[in-house]
Amino acid sequence: MVTIKTYIRKENRLKIALNIIVILLLLLWVPVSIEKLVDFPSFKRGIYNQPLGNSLATILTYVIPFLEVLTVLALISERFRKQGLLLSIALMAAFTTYIGVALLGAWENLPCACGSVIKGMSWSQHFLFNLFFLILSILGFLLQNKHRGSSAQSIATEGKPAKWQRHNKISNL
Repeated sequence: MVTIKTYIRKENRLKIALNIIVILLLLLWVPVSIEKLVDFPSFKRGIYNQPLGNSLATILTYVIPFLEVLTVLALISERFRKQGLLLSIALMAAFTTYIGVALLGAWENLPCACGSVIKGMSWSQHFLFNLFFLILSILGFLLQNKHRGSSAQSIATEGKPAKWQRHNKISNL
């Protein structure tokens, strides 16, 4: 029989796993967003070298750093962490798709507009790197939902008979 103590340990492991994922995502998003802001002219040149067209490049030049900073701020805040994880998923899905299309040969010569460690990677390595962080973002989002759901479940059972609370917690494991 599963006890409340076991349930609490599982909740703690879930929270620890979620915090590790958030820290890893912050280790990605903080440096890349800061680098874009600090060396904005270089980032802008990199975006304009992509086969996007000037109109889209102009928009992305401002939207990408904004969304990356917003992702960092949302991930830091427990209140907006779910939105931060969704932003991370969206950004990583877009970047991973773009690299995937490049790897499929859609463009003959595609310069990388990335900075720091990522700049030194091959396109295949960059794809795997992005795929890893995309999966991490999705996993974080799923854990966040599970964590929120179990917290809400605990709150919802307050005031109910102890037998009902124990049965409800055990069935959620």
